[in-house]
Amino acid sequence: MKKLTIYIVSIVLILLATGCNYIKKHPATVPPEAALAEETTPPTEAFYHFLMARTKMQEGNLDGAIAEYQKAISLDNQSPLLYVDIASLYLSKSQTNEAMAACRDALILDPDYLPAHYMLGGVYSAVGKYREALDEYQRVLEISPNHLQAYLMVSSLYAELRDFERAVDTLHQLLEKQPKYLMGLYYLARIYADIKLYDQSLKYYQEVLNLNPQFEAAMMDMGVVYELKGEQARAMEVYNEIVKLNPLNFQARERLAQLLLKEDRLQEALDQYNLFKDLDSENMSVRVKLGLILFQQERYEEAAGEFRFVLAAHPQRGDVRYYLGMTLYQMNNTKGALAELKQIPPEGEFFSEATRYMAFILQKEGRIEEALTVVKKAVEAKPQDQQLLYTIALIYEDLDRYPEAVQNLQDVVAKEPNNTEALFRLGIVYYKMGKTEESIRSMQKVMALDPKNADAFNHLGYTYAEKGIKLDEAEALIKKALELKPENGYITDSLGWVYYQKKEYPRAIEWLEKAHRLVPDDPIITEHLGDGYLKSNKKEEALRMYQRALELKPEKEQERVLRKKIEEMK
Repeated sequence: MKKLTIYIVSIVLILLATGCNYIKKHPATVPPEAALAEETTPPTEAFYHFLMARTKMQEGNLDGAIAEYQKAISLDNQSPLLYVDIASLYLSKSQTNEAMAACRDALILDPDYLPAHYMLGGVYSAVGKYREALDEYQRVLEISPNHLQAYLMVSSLYAELRDFERAVDTLHQLLEKQPKYLMGLYYLARIYADIKLYDQSLKYYQEVLNLNPQFEAAMMDMGVVYELKGEQARAMEVYNEIVKLNPLNFQARERLAQLLLKEDRLQEALDQYNLFKDLDSENMSVRVKLGLILFQQERYEEAAGEFRFVLAAHPQRGDVRYYLGMTLYQMNNTKGALAELKQIPPEGEFFSEATRYMAFILQKEGRIEEALTVVKKAVEAKPQDQQLLYTIALIYEDLDRYPEAVQNLQDVVAKEPNNTEALFRLGIVYYKMGKTEESIRSMQKVMALDPKNADAFNHLGYTYAEKGIKLDEAEALIKKALELKPENGYITDSLGWVYYQKKEYPRAIEWLEKAHRLVPDDPIITEHLGDGYLKSNKKEEALRMYQRALELKPEKEQERVLRKKIEEMK
């Protein structure tokens, strides 16, 4: 739901746009026409400037209209109408101090002048002075108890102040006076949605649509409420109705497409964006979304075409250039990908993401030192970017420069003590350095901050298992990790390794075989299974696993251990 403040200001401006008509519609609040002509009609010259101001307003020349009103007021400073009209123009230009002053001048002339109180309430709302705004709208209701719009404003302000009970009560008072008042029902539905009373909200949205079946804003809100209730199918039905009613309603079409994406109905989502593109080919937002879906479908040539179309019109769009860089890399155009990503300046959108993706590409290409240089240069431009510091740490880890990796990770954690990603990586690097106690402390911090971090539970449990210590605790930790990620091959391997260390070899083999089925190309898991077979006197199976682990290109130390095991079995 949009913030209610938007609606507070918008209602005021809509109503004020018909300032002259407003007085005619509420004759009880102003003098009879003859008296009005006698008492408030500006002198001939002032009236001329008044008419000129109205003409300039219709032309959209607000500065010119203000100048004409100022001339009219200089000739006739006893007309509250002139002050309210000029206040509405000041508010349109966000000159709130001038608008307040004009309203107060009107109220000096006539303390009960309803349009001035209404306008002043709108000005206070615009600057966030909700209590003062409430006073003005309540004064409007004292002067005119049947002023329906004032009830809306009072209710909206109570909602803005989080006093939802009074907000709801005010709207019920309004609906007692006029039970089928569309905006009253609409606002009541919105407030019930804000306080998560979704069934009540839907009831009133339905009443709104019974009165006006083509009220698109109510239909959109209704769809969102169904989403919040988890009733995605109902939400899609509503959005489909909206796009039938108005094919150009991009908001409804986009929400429909997003729900289709959540259900992995990529082609149907793509169809929605293509339909909208056909209706509005210049809509860049649609083309970006279309490109992202095509990317997800691995239709990279088409995705690149959409991104290039947007960049031709908006070359400064860093996000789109980033998407194009990713797409080109997937098309095996590494040079083109890097060229696009390098064009995003430090002050541009997606600079950090682009730098990290460049580092990823360079690492994949084996150009690790170059990746480090790229990220270091980016950190010079944006020294406070924690993600860039984290990326440098990952590169140092990749280069086996562990002390430097630790230093960068500690810098990140010093500024963001609850950064579980950095704390977890710190634990991994400590483990690689042989600093077991420091690694354990890091993992324990991660688990305390994020009790659903399966990788932290697994790593701590595996650390104990690898050291052959606290094996019961290790088993409990890894089982907890498996609850969070049931079919994870690496966690399954950890549990098998606990049983191996406990010398429960049949159980170990059961879990290690499952791990190998889940991740058949990991040399460590393959070696673990070989160890299990060897302890169970299944030497042929063990030898086959060790040889397979060698084929999977393990790291140098593991390769040395595997060759030794194979040699000893001959």
